[in-house]
Amino acid sequence: MRTYELVSIFDPALETEAIELNLVKVQDLIIAGGGIIRKWERWGKRRLMYEIRTKQYGYYVLVVFDAPPSQIAEIDRSMRINPSVVRHLVTALESKHAPEIDIESVKTMGAIEAPPETLEVKPEPIVEEFDVILTEEDVVIDEASASNVSEELRPIP
Repeated sequence: MRTYELVSIFDPALETEAIELNLVKVQDLIIAGGGIIRKWERWGKRRLMYEIRTKQYGYYVLVVFDAPPSQIAEIDRSMRINPSVVRHLVTALESKHAPEIDIESVKTMGAIEAPPETLEVKPEPIVEEFDVILTEEDVVIDEASASNVSEELRPIP
């Protein structure tokens, strides 16, 4: 068996119970194929980088699990035909990057609700700070570039 990550983006309009049902289906698929779930993480509702099916937000869930490679095609097919799933991606992990089994997250499927800070991402204003103030000695203009500068832009001596 190999270790895989499944990142799923669900329709944000779904109720919590509908997302729970979808996650139970994923869990049943993994276990039915002889797999072991290592970790669940609910990242919550986040803004998408670009609109997908006229949706600007999605509910993100990460599942790390061990499964035989033959089971991955069935999991991928199931996620692809599910209308509640906006996008999904299954990737293989190297064994050295595989996390330990997190019993608490496996029991609770990563918690019932997402953390409240994930409900909406607000962009922070961009503030640039400069520590250096340039003086006339710091700025050197060579004569070739100075001759191309119009009279209006030349500094007043």
